[in-house]
Amino acid sequence: MIDVMALRRPALLLAATLALRGTLGAQNHEPFEDPPINYSTTVPVDAVSRLNAAMAKQAEEIRGWPARRRLRWLLEQLQVPVESQLLVFGKTSLQRGLISPGNPRALYFSDEAYVGWVPGGAIEITVFDPVLGATFYVLDAQQPETAPLIARSQECLLCHAHHDHTPSLRARSVFPDATGEPLSGSGSSNIAPDTPLAERWGGWYVTGRPSGLRHRGNVTGKTTEDFTGDAGLRGEVRPELPAGPDAARYPRATSDIVALLLHDHQVHVHNVLSAANQQARIALFRWPAMRELLQLPANSAPAGSCLVVLNSQAEKVIEALLCKGEAAFPAGGAQGDGAFEKIYAASRRADDRDRSLRDLDLRTRLFRYRCSPLIYARTFEAMPKELRTVVLRRLSVGLRAATPAPEFAHLPADERQAIHEILTATLPDLPADWGK
Repeated sequence: MIDVMALRRPALLLAATLALRGTLGAQNHEPFEDPPINYSTTVPVDAVSRLNAAMAKQAEEIRGWPARRRLRWLLEQLQVPVESQLLVFGKTSLQRGLISPGNPRALYFSDEAYVGWVPGGAIEITVFDPVLGATFYVLDAQQPETAPLIARSQECLLCHAHHDHTPSLRARSVFPDATGEPLSGSGSSNIAPDTPLAERWGGWYVTGRPSGLRHRGNVTGKTTEDFTGDAGLRGEVRPELPAGPDAARYPRATSDIVALLLHDHQVHVHNVLSAANQQARIALFRWPAMRELLQLPANSAPAGSCLVVLNSQAEKVIEALLCKGEAAFPAGGAQGDGAFEKIYAASRRADDRDRSLRDLDLRTRLFRYRCSPLIYARTFEAMPKELRTVVLRRLSVGLRAATPAPEFAHLPADERQAIHEILTATLPDLPADWGK
């Protein structure tokens, strides 16, 4: 017997898709401002909102503390290691008027939070909400008594809504002049996994053990030619900060290259996870209407465009987690001063052979086992179950396949096997068919 509904479903699916697109096309703002995300009007449930609630009675006291004390307190509360400190002298933030080579902006990060502070200014914070993704806050000593201790900021979206139209992080490389101002007409580039190290960190300080690694950090110029071409790659890894910034104003006198490399990696992976989270939630929100138009049972699994979104986002997540396309390290690799590496390894999860995803390579690449430790982060855990299950099932199959799919082909067989074994031993809530 011919299933008439099966013959009609492609046409119904197209009609349903066009109807939904027409509804959304009438709106002039970003998709994350619409249901089910409602980014600006939804009260976040994240680490900063919890901290605000816990410290409401002490808000005025904390605002009165010296800036360095407020910064240290916030880093401790959010469990962000001070050893992650990076110093940016390029004027690439809302507080650009305060930033200069002599007064750089300090950045700190963990798997779950990012904190920025420039002496004389406010403290900026980014954390992750299970639904909203990246949420932005400011701790400003000049806020009125009635304001929360750490106020949510919408101004940050002027620069931080670029990755797949999702609130996101940015790590930029610019051509700075002697004041930190990007050279007129030179533009800037977001640092991506495939950005060569020689083209990174323009406008950043870079410290660590000297090596042959060249980059665009630590230097300023008068024209773009000062930064481009073989003669322009003048930045070197320095054992200490160059003359200019008063290191005593900061908790540490470093802007460690290993922390920079981890920061570049995490910014990309967090952006991919946040975008996938929101795209999946939007697709799943639309699925009931699509299912009704297709006249499918209420318990039908996602299909059509919803399934396409889940699969496409899963592929992006897997490629980001597995460090696909990352730039090769130059001969000699990269070496920091060791302080950040030690604190980074302190939270490693090891299997019974003492292998961990937090084990760094730093000779030819960032990680020894190329699967991002952010797979343990709450950002990954918070993805809709439907998407997380697709990602983990594809990971399990792809890591064990004799002939790997394109997302896995850059990993040799022994590394794929090691990653699968580490995840099996250390990642909770694996699907029931993991490893089968």
